Amino acid sequence: MRKINGFLAILCGTMLLCIAGCAAYGPAPGSTGGGTASVPLVQNCGVIDAGTPSRFACNGKVYTSYQLAKLREDEAKKYRSGN
Repeated sequence: MRKINGFLAILCGTMLLCIAGCAAYGPAPGSTGGGTASVPLVQNCGVIDAGTPSRFACNGKVYTSYQLAKLREDEAKKYRSGN
């Protein structure tokens, strides 16, 4: 009986360590922008087609990966220019 209790304790400890360790791999709270972002983020879109180019559904519209990249680049240029 002691071997089973020791095994269960080690198993539970290992599982808790794995769960706590994986928490560091998720996005930081508030980093996805929520509903305030003017440019759709790939993380917040659904994958429609994983071909080349990939297609994503964001806010009811379908974008290719190139279109999303172009939107991000344009937004970055606008931000850098101060407008």
